[in-house]
Amino acid sequence: MLFFNTKKTESSKHPILNPPCGSVQGQFKKGVSSYKGIPYAMPPVGERRFKAPEPMPPWKDVRDCSKYGPSSLQMGGITVDSPNTYQMDGKSEDCLFLNVWTPATASTQRYPVYVFIHGGAFSSGSGSEMLYDGGRMAQEGVIVVTINYRLGALGFLATRGLLEEAGTTGNYGLLDQIQALHWIQKNIATFGGDPNQVTIGGQSAGAYSVTALMLSPLANGLFHQAIVESGSIFSISAFSVLNRGDLEKTLDNGKLLCDLYGIDDSKDGLSDLRKLPGDIFAALSMVKSNQSTVPNAFGFWPVYDGVVLPKDPVAALKNGEVNKVNILVGYNTNESSLFIKGHTNLGIFQMLCFHIFGPENAPQIMNYFFVDDNHSPLARAQEIYTYSAFLIGMVMMADEYAHLGLDVYFYNFDYDPAILKIVGLNTAHGMELPFVFGNGIGQRRTTKISNLSWVMQQSWVNFIKSGNPNFKESYKGQIIWPKFDPENKYIMVFDARLSSKNLPNQEDLNFLEQLMFS
Repeated sequence: MLFFNTKKTESSKHPILNPPCGSVQGQFKKGVSSYKGIPYAMPPVGERRFKAPEPMPPWKDVRDCSKYGPSSLQMGGITVDSPNTYQMDGKSEDCLFLNVWTPATASTQRYPVYVFIHGGAFSSGSGSEMLYDGGRMAQEGVIVVTINYRLGALGFLATRGLLEEAGTTGNYGLLDQIQALHWIQKNIATFGGDPNQVTIGGQSAGAYSVTALMLSPLANGLFHQAIVESGSIFSISAFSVLNRGDLEKTLDNGKLLCDLYGIDDSKDGLSDLRKLPGDIFAALSMVKSNQSTVPNAFGFWPVYDGVVLPKDPVAALKNGEVNKVNILVGYNTNESSLFIKGHTNLGIFQMLCFHIFGPENAPQIMNYFFVDDNHSPLARAQEIYTYSAFLIGMVMMADEYAHLGLDVYFYNFDYDPAILKIVGLNTAHGMELPFVFGNGIGQRRTTKISNLSWVMQQSWVNFIKSGNPNFKESYKGQIIWPKFDPENKYIMVFDARLSSKNLPNQEDLNFLEQLMFS
């Protein structure tokens, strides 16, 4: 059965599908149909604020899915700080929407599915950002889904009243992601997708989310592979410095918010908490890149609640209590140049060490990563931040998953064109995303940038399709991407020239891991 008439008619440009959720009308362009702004849960507003998402009842009429739904309420931006980011247009508490790009033209087709979870420090971003448009990747034979989820306090506030009400608290954003995966299991076949071949992926806070889902029993069976770009839940202490995922400390932060507005932190006070304007929560959740290491009393991140995340993630990982899937994981060489700015002096470096590692470990860190004429405070701060906030947790995860006999592929993005060097970013956090999605980069493989983008996107697509990023057919400059193993720690380096090597700086990483997680 065809989805629509493949002849170029007006109806073929606006195909209609009839999934269980309700009929949707999309847009067909360049061999791909897109369906945007599909609600996957009831609006989390009013009495549904600070509760697990509820499934959306099927709608009766055909829903126009030509435009994105609103983003989660947010102010400011972790990567972009401009006046536009502080307005509320296009943002709403009613934000639980997803977007689908599919190459399928018949209901009998079954393509693998890639579900991408956006980053933004759990305080900003959305699945509708132009950078994440799935059209280019879908042209390569996969279905791409991007999602919105609740951010900031609306997604991650934990209070004792909420805990008493529901038996869990603080992980509503993660529960949104799990609900989106349930929606995919029920509906994606109508879009030509295979519900038994779902890869979840994410970058930054999206990577933290993916690794959280890899540990959550509530997500078991809802996905079959994972892609982790620059981050892991194991490194939460580098950002969430006041609570570090600890439930009691997070509840104390929640009480601070309640006290600020004269609300009783109890079950009886929840109605008042749910009546506060949503803009207040967005304002209290604001994170800016140049303030990411400054103590933030209202830092809203996932919490080890005993339900969504049953125990400390490091303990769960060491015990093998994980969702066992093959993974593709990696980092950018200069991740922290986005966060640690050029004005960093010795005092800021020392403050960073105390914030991340605590007063008991900071002296050892500063002695090991000493500052002298050859090692500036800026360089040292960027070094330890890249390690602690991103790399260590991913290496720990790769080690344990490989020990479990699962296939692990590890990469390092190391391409830094001149324009990035000029502005001091180099291969900064997030710089791999345009290469993977193929947006904003020429597609003809006529330049180093366009060729690298092609190789990276194809590698990701190969993994989504088969669990192996390697190419079956040869291409110029091809090398084999070896599996990661705990002994050799082979990684693939994406640069103007591809290479494979052992993971560098392993002694430094081992030192920090022992200090942070022993």
